[in-house]
Amino acid sequence: MKNILTIFKKEWDRVIRDKRLIFTVMILPGLMIFIIYSFMGSAMQGMFKDDMYDVAIVNPQEVFEEIYESSEILYNSVYEDGEIVELGTLEHLNLIEITASEIETYQEMIDNEEWSLLIVIDEDILEFVEGDDEPVIMMYSNLNHISSNDIANRFSIYISTYGQFLSNNLWGDTSYITYQSLGTEVNENTMAGKLLSSLLPMLIVMFLFSGAMSIGPESIAGEKERGTMATLLVTPVKRREIAIGKILGLSVLTLISACSSFIGIMASLPKMLSLGDFGPTDIYQFGDYLMILLVLFSTVFVVVGLISIISAYAKNMKEAGSFIAPVYILTILVSVSSMFGNGATNNLYMYAFPIYNTVQTLIAILTFDSQAVLYLLLTAVSNLVYLTIFVLILNKMFNSEKIMFSK
Repeated sequence: MKNILTIFKKEWDRVIRDKRLIFTVMILPGLMIFIIYSFMGSAMQGMFKDDMYDVAIVNPQEVFEEIYESSEILYNSVYEDGEIVELGTLEHLNLIEITASEIETYQEMIDNEEWSLLIVIDEDILEFVEGDDEPVIMMYSNLNHISSNDIANRFSIYISTYGQFLSNNLWGDTSYITYQSLGTEVNENTMAGKLLSSLLPMLIVMFLFSGAMSIGPESIAGEKERGTMATLLVTPVKRREIAIGKILGLSVLTLISACSSFIGIMASLPKMLSLGDFGPTDIYQFGDYLMILLVLFSTVFVVVGLISIISAYAKNMKEAGSFIAPVYILTILVSVSSMFGNGATNNLYMYAFPIYNTVQTLIAILTFDSQAVLYLLLTAVSNLVYLTIFVLILNKMFNSEKIMFSK
């Protein structure tokens, strides 16, 4: 029993006396779970409830307004155990009444993704009698835009409910109403681009990081563990040059790995996503691929710089792996943001954040965003600043005997 307690105390002391192990064993698991689930909850809320929908209605009828208002309030209510605990509002809907002369204007706005939905109700729908022309309810949306499709699907239910009300209370026959669901002509390239943009940024960032993870710790933490780093540091080569050389070498290898993965992804995704006869060259042009390559090139330095700093701080390969793992998880969480939302963010300040700027720029390129070049420039400049900071930090670490010769 005494020997068992001795071994137990030895293992306990090994962890308790090491601040790094206290963090990775006792604090990090709970912290990561909190961050992951908080992020997932926020992302899901953003996915299912958009900030604002713009709906224009021609000849709105009182009953129809009552139907969609009550339905929208229930849709936005907060539920707990099946009961409403907080009544919703219509704040996320911008509803306006327009005239028949403005129909073409709003259709053009919907085509240009400047408006969400147009509903036109026959002005004589309540006066219909058998023998007259059938009343028409028309809905016009942008079939290429997620937000427009979402609100159109919701309002189609309200229109159907309104039609049932008219039939039951006025005519007794639902066949008298003609429903028209029109919309912007579907652009197959745009649809394919949006589909690809929900997956490719995440996959690209994953392969970038995994490629750097496979060689980064071995290059620095591995050499520290084997003792070869000490030999390298006592040579006449300046430690600043060693730091820059390490980052450049690892970056080139990681970029080659990422490019190989990217080519494989682009070649396989059209078939995997059932895009028919569309191939990578049918959707994107040479300039698009060049911009993607530039994004990869600027991002790989950030990833390698970060992993190099972690590897330099770690005492050995095992410790480097334990430190890099939570950073990798956070990176994946950021890259998953490509699966939510409607295209790249237009908030220019967000392109100052590493990895997130890469994801958003890739989304802009893949969805043919007109501001993609601007986003690319901001991302490249931002990543260059981070690279400079990481090189300075790594150089300072290489000059620290305590860090580089820690056991």
